[in-house]
Amino acid sequence: MAAAKRRGRRRPPVRPRREEAIAALAAIALLVLLFLPWYDVGNAESKLALPDAAGAEQSAWEALEVIAPLLALACLAVLALVAARALRPRWQPAITPGAALAVLGGFATLLVLLRVALPPDLEGLVGIEYEATPTLPAFLGLAAALGIAVGGYRAMRAEGSSFAAVADSLQPRRARPASRRR
Repeated sequence: MAAAKRRGRRRPPVRPRREEAIAALAAIALLVLLFLPWYDVGNAESKLALPDAAGAEQSAWEALEVIAPLLALACLAVLALVAARALRPRWQPAITPGAALAVLGGFATLLVLLRVALPPDLEGLVGIEYEATPTLPAFLGLAAALGIAVGGYRAMRAEGSSFAAVADSLQPRRARPASRRR
């Protein structure tokens, strides 16, 4: 009876480690920043803003058709990973949570850095191209993505893990030949 009670009891959630909390807060910040204006839009040919584009701004969702959903998925994966670690403290996935956070943060950082360094070419009505200039939220998004990567890397170090150890753990184990088995 006592064993059944112990099995039925759930462990209370634990607070995320500081490194995981950094990654989670940065992921929340990046999700919010995706809805703010990332680009000022102006006419690329004359450098003058046209009346229909004067003062126009575009959020990441409007300007980055593929990258914005990928960033949102990365942020949601970070939040899910941190929540899973908090709710199930003894959970032992194949890849350490810190390494997964570091990889997701690195992925998000590369995507945002790409679009800050190389803003998208926006085509307006009647085939006129508009120039997109990154604004402060785009740079804050880069900082938030970098925050996910740094939080993940620090969590990985706190776990005593490395990318080489993660790669080794993912390698398939070879079975010994039947002739050597006893």
